Amino acid sequence: GMCGSGAMTVNGQARWTCRTHVAKVVGDDGALELAPLAQLPVIRDLATDMSTFFDKWARARGQFQGAATRHDDFARVLPDSPQRRAADAGIECIGCAACYAACDVVQGRPDFLGPAALNRAWTLVNDVRDTARTARLRAVAGDAGCHSCHTQGSCTERCPMGSAPTIAIAGLKRTVARAAVKGEL
Repeated sequence: GMCGSGAMTVNGQARWTCRTHVAKVVGDDGALELAPLAQLPVIRDLATDMSTFFDKWARARGQFQGAATRHDDFARVLPDSPQRRAADAGIECIGCAACYAACDVVQGRPDFLGPAALNRAWTLVNDVRDTARTARLRAVAGDAGCHSCHTQGSCTERCPMGSAPTIAIAGLKRTVARAAVKGEL
């Protein structure tokens, strides 16, 4: 239940199939329809090509960039700081793409970065150890970034880990707007 590779469409909704009980999703007529995740190219049967999903993660600058080396002391991050709480809220993403498959914006705008990539960017924007904050905000501020989200909440509803990408995206919208007003972007 943590590898992120078991998501697919069950009776029309993106789900985490390794943890979905058939009795909870079977239709009134007893039918159970399995399909590959939406928004992703199908490789074969129920397997999808996740390259686009992870390419967008990279475009959103979803990789941690720190300044410390292995010879430096461990960074001290206060667990009760607002930044740590904001980062912790989205850090449980397992990259299953259930949110991406459920996103109406991705369906209409294939260039949209998507909820998982934006959630990851938000996590890193709030990581006090990360050094790429400005570059990351620039990456998510563009036409395909956070401001394209319609905040319908399908991503949050479908997340098997209980993360709320809509909250992360709203945080990015506020942070990008503040940085733009300050001339930081």
